[in-house]
Amino acid sequence: MPTVAEMIPRSLVGLAPNTRDLYASYLQLLAERHGNRKIDQVVTSDVTELGVWAQAMAVRRRTSVNGSSAREHAISACRRLFDIAVADGHLRHNPAKAVRKPCRPESRRTALTDQQIADVYAVVSDNETGLLTFLLETGCRREGLLNLTPDKLRPARQAILLDEKGSRVREQPVSVVMMEYLQQPACPLYCWTRRRLDSLWLRVRHRLAWADEIGLSTHWFRHTTITNVERTTWSYALAAAFAGHTLSGIGATPTYIASYRLADVAWAFTEVFGGTHPLVIPGRTPFWAEARS
Repeated sequence: MPTVAEMIPRSLVGLAPNTRDLYASYLQLLAERHGNRKIDQVVTSDVTELGVWAQAMAVRRRTSVNGSSAREHAISACRRLFDIAVADGHLRHNPAKAVRKPCRPESRRTALTDQQIADVYAVVSDNETGLLTFLLETGCRREGLLNLTPDKLRPARQAILLDEKGSRVREQPVSVVMMEYLQQPACPLYCWTRRRLDSLWLRVRHRLAWADEIGLSTHWFRHTTITNVERTTWSYALAAAFAGHTLSGIGATPTYIASYRLADVAWAFTEVFGGTHPLVIPGRTPFWAEARS
């Protein structure tokens, strides 16, 4: 029977990089407490204790609520660990499954205002404005930017491939100006790293009091764009398609709804940002958009 410490490396195999790093941090906390114990000796109360401790010790960001996300992540990491132990035949059941995750609090994020966006543009360098425009146009996650490479451009379709959460790849429309920018041999967007992004937002927060108060980060731009798509098109489902989300939590309805095509997402793009797009027929509005009026 392996120990907790011996099972942890096995449980991290096959996870997406961000998920692996996140779970590893919480499983390290578990190992500090129970690493030498056999995996079948850890019980539900041990997982509950770890979740409570993680919540109490969490760094209290301005956008977090009582460290509840830390508790949720700790429980998820333990569930992964014991799932692998069950799959490998060391356990018959997963003790972490009996631990309830805390209810997710309502997000405190709101769309950035036009003035706030202008403020950010004013305090970054000229080489960094392209990044801000890219984030606003695509509404991408951080991974979408960091994984961007020249071979992910689709100039004829005026779109790019975003490689994001869980290595899911989706096609996203961009403006003709952005496509030309991305095709430049020395385009700086391909040089961004996690550390450089963190440094950028830290610098912006030092310069702008309101940005420091809300903990401005890449995700605020994603939230802004998706909100603007929903407000402009009046379509929650289309905003979800633009964001690369899968509709859930609304019963069986999604099983009867065909997914929006890239052309529909491109139409939403032109509605929000103006201009034209090769995937959108000039002067032709989707029938479902005509029906709304």
